[in-house]
Amino acid sequence: MNQYQLNIKADDKQVVLERILQVARYRGFLISGITASVNTGTNIGVIELMVRSERSIDLLVDQINKLIDIKEVTVDNSASQECSA
Repeated sequence: MNQYQLNIKADDKQVVLERILQVARYRGFLISGITASVNTGTNIGVIELMVRSERSIDLLVDQINKLIDIKEVTVDNSASQECSA
């Protein structure tokens, strides 16, 4: 099973995190960690999402990018790895 870290920038709205988690679950990704913070000056939230799956990470990135409040999604390749769990 592969593990990936996504770095997501999004508008600071209450529903954004719920939508991201819903998309990850619907696409078959297991969430193994999450960190979120907001820059109150710009109202932009930064979310670091750790996910695991046998599926291609591009599938999840494309779906998250379709959400209306998302500004940017990148995969941190230095944190990506194959895990045996």
